[in-house]
Amino acid sequence: MEAFPSVPDLVGGFIEGIGISNILFGISIAQAYVYMQNWERDPKWMKWLAVSVMLLETMNTVFVQRQQYFYSVLAISDPFLLVEIDWSIPAALIFEVVSEIVVQSFYVHRMWIFSRNIALTTGTSILLLCRYGFYINCIVDTIKYKTWPELHAAMGFKPSFIATASVIIFTDTVIASTMAFYLYRKKSSIRKTRGIMTWLMVYFVNTGAILVALSTTSLITFLVTPNSLLFGATILLYARALANALFGALNARLLLRTKRNETVTFGGTSIPGNVGSYPHELRKVQVRVEHDTMVIGHPNESVAGSDTAFKSSQSLNSGQAKV
Repeated sequence: MEAFPSVPDLVGGFIEGIGISNILFGISIAQAYVYMQNWERDPKWMKWLAVSVMLLETMNTVFVQRQQYFYSVLAISDPFLLVEIDWSIPAALIFEVVSEIVVQSFYVHRMWIFSRNIALTTGTSILLLCRYGFYINCIVDTIKYKTWPELHAAMGFKPSFIATASVIIFTDTVIASTMAFYLYRKKSSIRKTRGIMTWLMVYFVNTGAILVALSTTSLITFLVTPNSLLFGATILLYARALANALFGALNARLLLRTKRNETVTFGGTSIPGNVGSYPHELRKVQVRVEHDTMVIGHPNESVAGSDTAFKSSQSLNSGQAKV
């Protein structure tokens, strides 16, 4: 039997990862609250998606707290419990994988909205299905085997985990790159619209980079530190970051609408803004002369480009304007 690893080496990073994940979960709650306060214009499926992800993340957090209690409290009286796989591990992973499937489906849908590329969208969807097939196999292994050494020694666990991490690294890179590429192609010559496109490109690239970095870290820690549960912490952080990215994307539309005051299509939803805010638009101007005073009014309507209309009327008591 291999030498028993020290407690800090085995669960130190895992417990710290749980603490960070709790912070990210709190951020998700705040973002979900903001979104639910401003979701009137969104379709029902998007509202259900946000609610479902929040419920799944909450259930996952409940079981994660059980893991923290098991490995940091119960294991004090019996250190050999540290090598056991508590029942809360597969329970939390089940809610985690369902939440990730829901969120990744939204991202694939958004990628289709922007690219309209059937081959690219279909290929990404197939890869994600394969990834979650490997992921489910890993969850089954955590139920089948009772200790971490047995799990690591299992014939199919290591290949399944490597395949899971490798595929998600690739698909996250593809999704982020595709969104940035098609946004770049659709950049408008209008200054405000160009600013929105640039903002969205930066958001997608940064979000994708964070997810890829967490997936890569999970794979590296799994291979380099087999006697540590640090890889489990990075898996948990990936799920939290993915949920935060979803709510950040949903709330970004409100921010863009407020800052830019123009129509934005994001994730299949169009958000109308104030048409009269564009620099190339002219307002209808109503001019009338009453007595010897010229009055210029600005109706609420506005028109763009060459459709400018001017309406003038004169009413004079003496029949002659005095200007």
